[in-house]
Amino acid sequence: MSISILHGTDRNAMMLAAKTKLGEEYEIFEADNITLADLDSIFLGQTLFGTGEKRRILLKDLNDNKECFEKLPDYASTEHEVVVVTNGKLNKTFAYVKAVLGCKDIESKEFETVEERTRDKFEGLEPFKQALAGHGKIALKKLENLKDHTAAPLILGTMGGQAAKLLGGKDEA
Repeated sequence: MSISILHGTDRNAMMLAAKTKLGEEYEIFEADNITLADLDSIFLGQTLFGTGEKRRILLKDLNDNKECFEKLPDYASTEHEVVVVTNGKLNKTFAYVKAVLGCKDIESKEFETVEERTRDKFEGLEPFKQALAGHGKIALKKLENLKDHTAAPLILGTMGGQAAKLLGGKDEA
């Protein structure tokens, strides 16, 4: 079946997604109780809920157990449905995290809190605020820093809309 990694800061959303994917009955394993020796049993073993059925497994906070987390690609072809819910965001600068997330047979989804998602959007309004305050050079520098920002189109669209309002909707051409 598959391995899914749900990571980020919105623990409630991750748990809801895990329960939706796994259904009503699933096994739960906590990372602090798992050793390398347990992995074969978890990924290749039989279900507790009936003979011949695929297992549905929730692994909690496995990223806190580096030696087990980095072995996930070895089990990517498991016939069981496995969901890993991490403890917080994954540090994608670590080679072992990149290797796990880069495995083509492991799906991954990041969950951010509402505060994080909206904070990123409002950060993009800072250049506009600086420009309105008459600080053109600061505004240009902040705009330059935003060029690779994921919300750049939204930010620039918002800024254009605000500029049009300030100009009274008049075409100054």
